[in-house]
Amino acid sequence: MTVAAVDPMHYFPYRPRPHQDDAVRFTSEVYSSRTVGLLSADCGVGKTVAVLSGYLAARASDPSSRLVVLTRTHSQSDVFESELGVLRSKQDTGSASLTATSLVSRIHTCPIRDTMDSLSSAGFLRACSIAIKSGRCIHYWNLYASTPEGRIHLPPKSREVVEATLRNGVVTRALAEETANENVFCPYELMRCCARQSRVIIGPYSYMFKTRVRNALLSSLDFQLSDIDLLIDESHNLAHHVLDAESATLSGKDVAWLRENRTPLAKETGVKWLDEAVDFLWETIMLGMDQLQTGGEKRLERWEAVPRYIERADLERLIVSSGVVDDLDVAVHTETPIDRLVEYLYTGLLASQSEEWHITLESKKSWTEGAPVEDVNLVVRPLNAAGLCAPVLRGVRAAVLMSGTLRPVVHYARLLGVPGSSALDLSSPYPRGSRLVLIDREVETTYRKRSPEMWRLIAQRISAALTTMPSEKTALIAFPSYQVMDEVLSFGIDTGHRVRIVEDRTYRIEDLREDIERRPSAVFLVYGGKFSEGVDLVSGGRSMVDLIIGVGIPFTPPTDYQLALQGFYEARFGAGAGYYYSAVVPSLRSVAQLVGRLRRSPEDWGVVMLLDRRFLKHLDVFGPDFAGDVWLYNGIDEAMEAMAVYLQNRVQEAGLR
Repeated sequence: MTVAAVDPMHYFPYRPRPHQDDAVRFTSEVYSSRTVGLLSADCGVGKTVAVLSGYLAARASDPSSRLVVLTRTHSQSDVFESELGVLRSKQDTGSASLTATSLVSRIHTCPIRDTMDSLSSAGFLRACSIAIKSGRCIHYWNLYASTPEGRIHLPPKSREVVEATLRNGVVTRALAEETANENVFCPYELMRCCARQSRVIIGPYSYMFKTRVRNALLSSLDFQLSDIDLLIDESHNLAHHVLDAESATLSGKDVAWLRENRTPLAKETGVKWLDEAVDFLWETIMLGMDQLQTGGEKRLERWEAVPRYIERADLERLIVSSGVVDDLDVAVHTETPIDRLVEYLYTGLLASQSEEWHITLESKKSWTEGAPVEDVNLVVRPLNAAGLCAPVLRGVRAAVLMSGTLRPVVHYARLLGVPGSSALDLSSPYPRGSRLVLIDREVETTYRKRSPEMWRLIAQRISAALTTMPSEKTALIAFPSYQVMDEVLSFGIDTGHRVRIVEDRTYRIEDLREDIERRPSAVFLVYGGKFSEGVDLVSGGRSMVDLIIGVGIPFTPPTDYQLALQGFYEARFGAGAGYYYSAVVPSLRSVAQLVGRLRRSPEDWGVVMLLDRRFLKHLDVFGPDFAGDVWLYNGIDEAMEAMAVYLQNRVQEAGLR
């Protein structure tokens, strides 16, 4: 076994919380051994600073090493930026040389985006490319210079600005935009320049797990895959993200437009078979629309959905020619019908060479006979997440995947194609008795059990919990779908002294945080939505939530793709495994993510009420500490009695302290 260059705790800047030192040592060992490690640790352990400290210890003798940190959203990079700043400030370790850059896309940072939109109907990125090539973008050309031979380089003044920016240690989006504004530079290009010289680079999953984006990133930074270490946050999302990222969609509206313009497009691109391919796809859609099943989907054979005569070399050339700026944005954005056609054909070509893909014609809304072609999509999706993840995880120097809900760890190792990898599942750092989990033995929200009477019973239980629990903090009430939420709310719910907030597609996360900071609220939301996973509801290091109610289990509807995924896992992992891997664990994971918001510090406490007896069959997904907090009940009176006893015990404990 390879050991760390220094004591694994050498870089750790705080007094360790319970189990935090275990996380540091585990991470250091994984990076030192150049392997893959899966770390499951509840929120509150302090995983971020632990894994960063372990990485620094493992690579202490290699200051030129590069770490790529992947987060699900840009907002989740904030905690990494903060902890990297703390680690850098630890003077006695020599970590002052630690530098990091968060990469944010060009389209989100462009200072003249509003004017760029009017330059071209083909989209922002093409307009950006035109502005750069024509010399009209002063922000780009103030940063760069061009030699007589046309080679782009950084002049001395720009190099000085980059070096001065890096001396801040952590180059955030805000810092890059501020510095770029002062010098009239392009913020995105400034971040790219800083990233090339940074030891840590922070970005979204797609930077490593979307093939074209990964290739663009490595080329842009002049790295090889084997040169970098990888750290993946919230990695319970990884398999789903990879399957989604490598999918391709072409709408009927796109094909209609392409059909009208197929002759000039074929002439412009020089691809002789392009107009024939568009006609082929149009015919596929027309025939498929006549055969769409109830629910609006039809599985297609590969020969029905992908022309046999397309040539990969032509597609590669089209990708370059339809691309806009020679960087990550080319791989990330598909702005026009021709972009989406190329993406679809490229993905379809991969699908035509393997059984591990699924192709459907799907309606975008409730399907009715005679609906317009604009209402359908051609969709190509992969089935094998392991086949897409494992080459990256095994190809990098070393990788650590972490999450508060990476359970069962063995499940994720198999799902991602890294069985036998190192794993650590840490116990909860929170005091016993700081959480009561109530599970209802009478309610079941399966489709066959749903009825107005069931919705009424659920509404009564929610009202009882909200009025029994003191309104000192906010309550989160989650549902499997907006439809179920509307059904239950229609029976009226007493929120007590909490303000009622209902999630919808227009309500912003920032507004939610402001509202619950102002006063305790009862927030009605859906599992897996922006309110349940998209925001950290913490103030002063403590959770702003003390009551969580989960209505039912958010099982994915049995679409044709979902059934195909189930069949794939059944064949891969054995009889009975298909439904577990494709439906049970992803659904329970959404609930576990929500439950994790209850406690964010050792001082937090509260109640979780799960309104579906099926939770009893799947307690293992929540971890070994969860079952010890469970109290089963029948009826409202029994539930409220349990809650009252728990609250009384909390009062007594507070008095003893």
